[in-house]
Amino acid sequence: MNMVVEKSGLLKVRQMVEKAVKEPVAGKYKWWHAAAALVVLTLVGALQSGSRKRTRKFYQKDNKQAPWAPPAWLFGPAWTVNNIFLLWGLLKILNDKGLKGRSTLLGLQGGIWAIFLSFGYVYFRKGSPVLAEVWTQADAALATASISTALRADKKLALAYLPLFAWTWFASSLSAYQALKNPDPVLGTPAPLA
Repeated sequence: MNMVVEKSGLLKVRQMVEKAVKEPVAGKYKWWHAAAALVVLTLVGALQSGSRKRTRKFYQKDNKQAPWAPPAWLFGPAWTVNNIFLLWGLLKILNDKGLKGRSTLLGLQGGIWAIFLSFGYVYFRKGSPVLAEVWTQADAALATASISTALRADKKLALAYLPLFAWTWFASSLSAYQALKNPDPVLGTPAPLA
């Protein structure tokens, strides 16, 4: 019986996502605004991280990773999906001036993007697993607050935060492991559980 309930629940979520993505976002801001923002945000985020070779080495060799950590190549596609959904949600928020909780959602989006744009610098350039953990937990908290706020206004809009919510809470387990198993050169602290 539980399997039937789970499958029907997942099917409903899938149907809602498919319907929401097919519906055009009407208003002043169009899809191409989001596409341009995706390109710019991705480039700025990549520049903050440094060279791809250096970041891959840092992730795979320089730090102790959780046994459940995905390969480094998975992060790019995961963040592309997160960002596409976030920008789709941002379009809906910007184009609906009467949306309940609109200013709160815009503030939450601002926080999410600030974390996205600064994470590469904190983690890859500075090499701080503790600050990366703080950034990741903050991102997960902002995703949770965003879903909660969006659910009160528009259930379809809440779907825009689902990928980020799932990814950041999973990533929080990875960053917590790293913060416990690796020294932090920025804070000058040894690994607590080396």
